[in-house]
Amino acid sequence: AYEAAPPASAPAGAAGGARFAVAGEHEDARFAAQFRAALAPGQHLRAFDHAASAALLRDVQDSGLLSLTDVRDNPERFFLAHRLIAADVADVAPGFWIRFTVHYNLCMGTVMALGESRHLDELKRIQARGDIGCFGLTERRAGVNSGMVVETVATFDPSNDSFVLNTPSEGAAKNWISSGLMANKAVVVADLRLPDGTSKGAHAFLVDLRVTQGGELTKGVMTGDMGVKTIANDLDNAWIAFDNAWIA
Repeated sequence: AYEAAPPASAPAGAAGGARFAVAGEHEDARFAAQFRAALAPGQHLRAFDHAASAALLRDVQDSGLLSLTDVRDNPERFFLAHRLIAADVADVAPGFWIRFTVHYNLCMGTVMALGESRHLDELKRIQARGDIGCFGLTERRAGVNSGMVVETVATFDPSNDSFVLNTPSEGAAKNWISSGLMANKAVVVADLRLPDGTSKGAHAFLVDLRVTQGGELTKGVMTGDMGVKTIANDLDNAWIAFDNAWIA
C-alpha cells in the first residue's frame, strides 16, 4: 500500500512521506534492539559497585550507537535511548539512569550548548577515549539556591592563557556530584575572575578530573564520597574541591 501512487486529492509527495515514516520506524526498532543489547549487563548491577556501573556507561558509549551530539543531531534517537533505560534498567539500577543523563545531558550537553568549535572537537575525542563526565554546579553553602550561589573561583592567568580553579572555603566545595568518583571529565561552574580580582560571573569550564579513567586525580583536584543514600547506591556521589588546579 505504501508503494501505491497517492490519490489525486492527496498532496504531492504523500506516498513518499509514508514510506519515509515506515523506514524511520524500522530504524528505531533496529536501534532499540541494539541499544537494549548494550544495556543488558545493567540487569546485574549491584549497589555500591560504582566501577561496574561506570564501565557499563563506557561500554554503551563505546558501542557508537549514541553520539554525544545526538541531542542536537538526532534528538528522536537520543530520547528513545532515555526511554529504553527507564524501561530496562531503572528499576534494577536506578543510579545508572542518573549517571547516563548526567554524562550525556548535563556534562556533554553543556559543552555542546556553550562550547566553541574546539570544544566540539573535544567531544569527538571524549567519545573515542570512552571518557565519562560529571557536572559540578551545586556547592555546599548554596543549599536550595544551587546555581544562584557560586563561590568556586576560576582566575584567568594571561601568562599562559589558562585558568586556575580554587575552592576558597569548605562551603564552596562542589557537593553531591553524581559520578564524581568515577568521572575523569567535569563541567565545573565557577566565578570567572580577572587577574585584578574583578568578577565576571559564573562560567562553565571543562576540567580534567583524573589522569586516567577512575584513577589518579589531576594535580589540585580533591574528591570524597558523600556516603550511603536511601536509593540508587549503584551511583557514586562526591564532593569535589580544587587547590590551584590548572585548566588549559
